Amino acid sequence: MFMKPGTLYVYLIYGMYFCMNVSSRGDGACVLLRALEPLGGLETMRQLRSTYRKGSASRALKDRELCSGPSKLCQALAIDKSFDQRDLTEDKAVWLEHSPPGPREPAVVAAARVGIGNAGEWAQKPLRFYLQGSPWVSVVDRVAEQGTQV
Repeated sequence: MFMKPGTLYVYLIYGMYFCMNVSSRGDGACVLLRALEPLGGLETMRQLRSTYRKGSASRALKDRELCSGPSKLCQALAIDKSFDQRDLTEDKAVWLEHSPPGPREPAVVAAARVGIGNAGEWAQKPLRFYLQGSPWVSVVDRVAEQGTQV
């Protein structure tokens, strides 16, 4: 997080799951990558995710379940600590791309973050952003969506 903007920060949570952030402008600023829309390699993602699943592992994951959470995203993309501190502006193995323009840009929803109820006054701050109507989002905030301009 205290790295050049565009640098990947990969870390372990609960002693078993990886999450990834991208450092951004500002001291300690970063963006947690929570989900993505998989456009290719879906069968590979299913195989990678199945190695981590318990109980319902025999059921095939739906496309929207592949990358709909920060650790699921890392599992589906085989992101581990070896990707930590890679420069996403120059690395050949991992990078970010602009999405192609669609018929119209969807509204961006600003909502409270997920899973940080113990964060005091910061728990309800609108610091989580997603595209309204996206089926790839793990938790939808209907109240925040009602206040979003389309």
